[in-house]
Amino acid sequence: MKTVKLKVNEYNSDEIERISRRFNLSKTSSIILLNRNIKSFDDIEQFLDPDFKYFEIAENYKDLHKGCIRVLEAIQSKERILIYGDYDVDGVTSISQFVVLLREAGADVDYYIPERESEGYGISSDFVDSAVNGNIAFELLITVDCGIAEVEKIAEITKLNKDVIIVDHHQCREELPNAYAIINPKQKDCPSENKHLCAAGLSFKFLMHLNKFLKIKKIEDVLLEYACLGTIADIVDLIKDNRIIAFQGLKRINNTRILGIKKLIEVSGIKEKIIKSYHIGFILAPRINASGRMDTARKAIELMLTKNEEEAEMLARELENLNKARKEAEDEIFKEAVEKIESDFLYKNNVMVVYGDNWHEGVIGIVASRLTEKYYKPCVVISVKDGIGKGSARSLEHVDIFESFKSADSYLEKYGGHKLAAGLTILEKNINTFTNELNNYVGSNTEEEYNQIRADAILNINDIEIKLYDEINKFEPFGSGNHKPLLALRNVSLKNIRKVGKEGKHISFTLSKGGKSVSVIGFNKIGMLEKVLSIPASYIVSLSENIYKGSRNIQLILHNVEENEEFDYKINVEKLKLLEFQINKTKSKTIKTDIFVLVEKLNKLYNTKITAEEIICMLKKADSIQYALKNNILYIKK
Repeated sequence: MKTVKLKVNEYNSDEIERISRRFNLSKTSSIILLNRNIKSFDDIEQFLDPDFKYFEIAENYKDLHKGCIRVLEAIQSKERILIYGDYDVDGVTSISQFVVLLREAGADVDYYIPERESEGYGISSDFVDSAVNGNIAFELLITVDCGIAEVEKIAEITKLNKDVIIVDHHQCREELPNAYAIINPKQKDCPSENKHLCAAGLSFKFLMHLNKFLKIKKIEDVLLEYACLGTIADIVDLIKDNRIIAFQGLKRINNTRILGIKKLIEVSGIKEKIIKSYHIGFILAPRINASGRMDTARKAIELMLTKNEEEAEMLARELENLNKARKEAEDEIFKEAVEKIESDFLYKNNVMVVYGDNWHEGVIGIVASRLTEKYYKPCVVISVKDGIGKGSARSLEHVDIFESFKSADSYLEKYGGHKLAAGLTILEKNINTFTNELNNYVGSNTEEEYNQIRADAILNINDIEIKLYDEINKFEPFGSGNHKPLLALRNVSLKNIRKVGKEGKHISFTLSKGGKSVSVIGFNKIGMLEKVLSIPASYIVSLSENIYKGSRNIQLILHNVEENEEFDYKINVEKLKLLEFQINKTKSKTIKTDIFVLVEKLNKLYNTKITAEEIICMLKKADSIQYALKNNILYIKK
């Protein structure tokens, strides 16, 4: 595997100084802003103060006003309005917003959410058949988080003299559905500047505009809470309007007026926490998603809408249990997928496509995310049943997976999504051909190397202090498009490395230089141990806070290391002799040992001070010794 190389953008020192002085920021923080392409004073002011005074006006969105007028007509005429949405957090929170506001307005409104297993993503055939047969009654259909790719099915619905309003954020194809109104900023002729809003954000913008006519009081903060949940959970870029929704929404969620969210926070064990984007993305959203993944998403919507405390607690606990079941199913599929990837060397491909029989469709998207993170490559995970595969894809910034699917769409039955995530339906017989076409396209259209990692700035260890941490925290909420700043430390010494955690999956160590030391924790980084012990060129970290007995200290979170292109290490001959002696006195041809146990053993037996770093560096440099380090287990061949 190629070595990971660090890329850090360089900026004019005058530009950095200009921002630093104007906003009283450190040079590091100024560089972070520049890395997010936030350069003008106006943009910086908006970023540091994400207030609704900067919110883009609803009239900039094509068809939004037209759609609102149609909803007002439906309310006044007592027409039946049906909200149709996706079964993920974005769909659930979008449906919830519409139902809450329209019920307050006295509308005749209900919602429909498809079952993942039997109906799949988008407007289902079952739903269309029910509408045609009159089993589902409505005059106005509003689709949220789906619909933009449903040309034929929406045509069938409009033939019934029913109007359709589409509120969707997914990529548009050349042909758009013949709907009454389409609210999607990705339309070619939509003048909106905010192209990254998810469905929950678009629903919020739509309903805020609608409420200018309805004038319902004390409702907009509730809508904002839902929009915040959907925006963070859907991993859209947290810039411009999305940043305003997330920033202001988190304020409301920390004093939530929504009973279901309150109960979900309680059962999740974060009642005493200040809710940040992390808690939504990794704690609350998975529980909401578990409803649609493992059972029916209706439970999540009922939780969002209920005003009964007993019911809210019951539903929140149901979601908690479903999330536990989701984790078990996910772990089982992940393990099986890794075995396939390793045995078939799929990690060597530009895009990893892995499939299995009857994999739970509700969790394959999460498995794809975990595989992409593990191998740092785009991944498609497909569950095959009765000759038909349904898959989820996750990608990296430099590979647009939706565009990549277009290159091989002749082998797909159905697909949709955006740059970083997509879904597909494919016949089993076409999977291998699709895989080849996809890999050929990505290989010829991707210039950036997979082994490259970016950092916002190179940091001196003396710059690491609480003041910088507090300053960077002003850039919250973090997420896609505004990732937690990554900083690189160079020319530092490694000390006191050890494995930590119940299962020993984490590593802990200290970095020091010139008398200053700072602690580092690498969560689930035991697999990176050899690189850490091989005198890397730099450590790529983020800043976190550790409070102990009321004292605030900085702790670094390890993300990656930059390896040296040429390994230059001067062996301590005496220590090498001790290591060789210990190796030679073992009778077996291959030695297997925990490297940390070996360090303790050598130091105790020979009254020396040898470190794990020295052992790996000596083994790496010594031509006469073959070794391998897998996690913390060291194999030495005599």
